[in-house]
Amino acid sequence: MLIGAVFGLITAVTLGVNNLLTAVVARRFGVLRSTTVTLTIAFVVMIAWAVAIGVPFEITRDQIILLGLLGGAAATSFLGSYMALRLGPVSVVSPISALSGAITVLYSYWLLAERPTAVQWIGIPIAAAGAVLASLVIEKGAKIRLVTWGPVFAMIAVLVGSLSNAGLKIPIRDGLDSNWTIITQRFYTVAYVALIFVIIARITQNRNREGKASRLEDWDKRQSKITWRNGWLLGLVGVIDAISFVTFGYGLAHAPAWLIGLLSQSGRVIAVIGGVIFFHERLHHLQWTGVGLVAVGLVMSIAG
Repeated sequence: MLIGAVFGLITAVTLGVNNLLTAVVARRFGVLRSTTVTLTIAFVVMIAWAVAIGVPFEITRDQIILLGLLGGAAATSFLGSYMALRLGPVSVVSPISALSGAITVLYSYWLLAERPTAVQWIGIPIAAAGAVLASLVIEKGAKIRLVTWGPVFAMIAVLVGSLSNAGLKIPIRDGLDSNWTIITQRFYTVAYVALIFVIIARITQNRNREGKASRLEDWDKRQSKITWRNGWLLGLVGVIDAISFVTFGYGLAHAPAWLIGLLSQSGRVIAVIGGVIFFHERLHHLQWTGVGLVAVGLVMSIAG
């Protein structure tokens, strides 16, 4: 289990760093465009790694079907995460995204019959309450509003992404190599995101030709075109994403899914600090309280 925990912590650091970089590329190149490119790069890197270390490819039809379904959940999660980070604030969205570790505990209990402790069960609602507080702003006159729609997209990403994370343990537990488990799921994820990208791009183009605004344009809204000079950032995000998912798979192979889910999301604190420092985000006292509750809930879930 110790080896699995180490891989979980490596995943945490890479996810935290990538949260900051993803916020940059999503705002610069558009949500769908950046998601499609970075997922594809990560997919190629993961295949290269599996081939380089000589992992045998043996997979059953049932495993392919399951990973296809999990790939759909992962695609929804990625799109939600990228949109959440584009809308921001990063220092609010990231702790909400960290909730996926706690939600993974629930899915692991349901799907895998894993049994967390009483302290860990207490930590889950504390983290959930913190996520709600971090998402809200109370204005004068006791008027409450969402800070942006970013937290909503983050919660959608958490709910479906956690299902995908826990479900990956099933084929690994049944003997499928963790590398090919992640790669097969990623193949479907890339395919789904690319299909959505093409559909929305076509709809947006047709609406623009007719002189009409499209509500879908926000998904492909961008400031810069991708060139060889500025595309290196997308490549970096893709490579780091590949590293995080390979180590996540190794973690699942050596430790319970709920533990790896929690550990891997603890690195979101890096993104919170980065959002304050690099994006000059300023949170209200209630939001800082929410961030603190998320941290406390996660610590209880991990240490329990």
